[in-house]
Amino acid sequence: MAEENENFRDNPQNQSIILNILSQLRIGMDLSRVTLPTFILEPRSFLEKITDYFTHVDLWIEIPTFTDPLQRMVAIVKWYMSGFYIKPGKGLKKPYNPILGEVFRCLWEHPDGSRTFYIAEQVSHHPPISCFYVSNRKHGMVMNGTINPRSKFLGNSAAAILDGTASLYILPHDEVYQISFPDAYGRGILFGELRMELVGNVTILCNKSGLSASIEFKAKPFFGGEYNSIVGQIHKNNEVLYTISGKWDSEIILTDSKKQSKSLWNPKTGASNKLLKIVPPLEQQDKWESRLLWNLVSNAIVKNDQTAAANEKTKLEDAQRNAVKLRKQNNEHWKTKFFHKEGGAYTYNCTNTTLFNPETDGEEDEVNFVVFLKHKIDKAHESQSTASGDIAKEETNTKTETTSNQEVKTDDTKQTDPLQKTEETKENTKATIETK
Repeated sequence: MAEENENFRDNPQNQSIILNILSQLRIGMDLSRVTLPTFILEPRSFLEKITDYFTHVDLWIEIPTFTDPLQRMVAIVKWYMSGFYIKPGKGLKKPYNPILGEVFRCLWEHPDGSRTFYIAEQVSHHPPISCFYVSNRKHGMVMNGTINPRSKFLGNSAAAILDGTASLYILPHDEVYQISFPDAYGRGILFGELRMELVGNVTILCNKSGLSASIEFKAKPFFGGEYNSIVGQIHKNNEVLYTISGKWDSEIILTDSKKQSKSLWNPKTGASNKLLKIVPPLEQQDKWESRLLWNLVSNAIVKNDQTAAANEKTKLEDAQRNAVKLRKQNNEHWKTKFFHKEGGAYTYNCTNTTLFNPETDGEEDEVNFVVFLKHKIDKAHESQSTASGDIAKEETNTKTETTSNQEVKTDDTKQTDPLQKTEETKENTKATIETK
């Protein structure tokens, strides 16, 4: 990407645009309705940005292999902290605000042949709400997440406050962990160094084991101190079992109650192990899928053509506003596609938290945003079905010979509509998944 796109203040025209926007803002003002210039955008949607948490999805699927609850909590902290070092270049960059109804999907293929699937949807625009589902049933891992980002203008900074939680299901141990997210601050809008800071307190809690982790992402003090520092603890009730320290973009240290320390995570040694994120090619994507939806904007940003990027972004935003007006005129309400609301959060429609059975369950797959398990056919049942099929075939042949000279009438009015049949198949597939 062009160097001038890394620091927008180096370009007088960009700086003029920023100053014009800032003149319309007040301290504490919500930024969700403010149209931001394209030169501060990262060319991907927030729905895809969430996948940074799964940069090292290999660590995620290892969590159930630890038999001790405390070591599982340590493994969760290690996985959780492993994706924060991913940064969108220098300076300040923010992902696109997803369009209402926008969706994103991808998967990771593991060396053992299993796959981890990720599904995300923007279920609300004002207020913005992003939902995601992650599943690798073979390894006993399922997650549902809801993020409600709020943004505030703070003068020389802008804050993205990430409300919401994710529920992590570790199926072999019948555990559920509630996980929160740190806030992101863009510093140096007017003066000083342009950079992004993660700030706030994160908790990871398991009610079954009574274990919890608390991690503070510390803001750099005005005088002294360091950027990107974290401190934390893993505890049970009031007993501190481990302390956590280091930096979220580099090495993280774990220290036990005997003051014995070890490196929990370091991207310099662990980053090379990340798996390839596989996204359907554009020609196979639905028009609502993130990369296709934002394709023209992203191409223009990569080429540093800010005029084209702004024009294409405006087209998407205008289309969304017109759709809102049309729904109001028709007294229609937006219906989510793949998630439904449960209490204050959203849950994936095809969530499956039953334990994987290697005797009957086959590989996990995804079709049209529906994640499901294929079923193995029992060999004895298959043999019996084959034998029954042979008998039925003989009976059919006998009947055919008996009626060979008879006239067979057909009713043209009973032909199946292929589109209807497809929809029925989808509904039956969905119903089968949900009953599991």
